[in-house]
Amino acid sequence: AHVARGIAVSLTKQFKGADQEFETALRLNPKLFEAAYFYGRGLKSQGRNAEAAKMLERASLLRPEDFQAPNFLASVLDDMGLAAEAEAARRISLKLIEERLELNPDDARATNLGASTLARTGDRERTLEYIRRSLAIDPDDSGMLYNIACSYALVGMPDEALASLETAVDRGFGH
Repeated sequence: AHVARGIAVSLTKQFKGADQEFETALRLNPKLFEAAYFYGRGLKSQGRNAEAAKMLERASLLRPEDFQAPNFLASVLDDMGLAAEAEAARRISLKLIEERLELNPDDARATNLGASTLARTGDRERTLEYIRRSLAIDPDDSGMLYNIACSYALVGMPDEALASLETAVDRGFGH
């Protein structure tokens, strides 16, 4: 309940209240992946990168098979100017994404984060492959379309990026 409230409060930019909710959740259950993961994402959105990195590292330890925490950790480390560490986290995330897709080839979240991860590594062809897979799985998900727009932009395809962004907005993306 505290994690859910922390997410809701964070989305309204009441960060002090969100911090209190996530910290309460972690105090009640120090091994709760969701608390560490969503707290890390909330800290990142506030630009509190050092704290976000620690929380996302904690989430990665709590659920080592999860591909999302190292993916967001890579982004935080990039923001901190720690390129080698970010690349290492990105490699871990990509390995976990590939393992997830072996078990569940229709996992839209995994293909979508795979596309953005590959785009950041400069692997244009595999990025485009993952984008196609994402679109085949769920072509109307507005959040996924936004992420695809970002992936297109990262591989130097601005027209496709803009088209995907426009479609995301048409499908309800309003973040």
